[in-house]
Amino acid sequence: MSLHKAARVWNPCQNLLSKVKENKYAIVILNTPIESSFNPALIVGLWKQAKVRVTVDGGTERWLTWLKMNESEFKNIPHPDLITGDMDSIPQDILNHYKGISATTIISTPDQDETDFFKSLIELQNHCSSNNIKLDTIYVLADTSGRLDQVMANINTLYKMRNIMSDIDIFLVASSSISWLLDTGSHEIILPQNLIKSGSWCALLPVGAPSIVTSSGLKWNLNEDTLEFGALVSSSNTYDGTCPINIKTSSPLIWSMSIESLL
Repeated sequence: MSLHKAARVWNPCQNLLSKVKENKYAIVILNTPIESSFNPALIVGLWKQAKVRVTVDGGTERWLTWLKMNESEFKNIPHPDLITGDMDSIPQDILNHYKGISATTIISTPDQDETDFFKSLIELQNHCSSNNIKLDTIYVLADTSGRLDQVMANINTLYKMRNIMSDIDIFLVASSSISWLLDTGSHEIILPQNLIKSGSWCALLPVGAPSIVTSSGLKWNLNEDTLEFGALVSSSNTYDGTCPINIKTSSPLIWSMSIESLL
């Protein structure tokens, strides 16, 4: 199979765990529940130190509601830099409130052929281009709480963005897991040792097309095995204790893993 020569290196937990975060990332909050099981310090830390902060449509209200629930613990939270979406699920009073705040730019994206998530990433890209902001990572708060259609729509957005933001790592962060797309080629995933040794789950999901995959660092490694729906899917895998994890794939895959032991 034809693969990129150099492995792409992923370090998804670097900004999640570090108190001194690399300020080259954006955070995007979608219109999905912010579960009580989310680690408040983790979320607020990511928000405060982000280069760009984005709330998407009704995600703006969810973010404000969550902040009010934790008001005694967290104060002086920066406003969103961008609020995007078709504005069909954000209350008008909240929208009016942010219209009066100069630090926040509101961009309506009414195109119904694309999801608000996809459109928010395009507007984030435009914002960074206009303001000469360089990003290397985007953390997307996206706990879908059982909405399979939203799960698949989010995965579809990752597939579509791989050629638009090919040099930016986009991570979907849920309350106890993190997921992202591994494009065709070689990948090296760096994880904390306590996670590697925790026995927590990880998975390789062939969503777009069958993938010929070789791996190392997993309990059940693959050796040019074909992953595809209707045949083999590497769900409920775990680690063999070595790091980094190495993956080679002939087609894009979704990598998903538990971060519960880190929180």
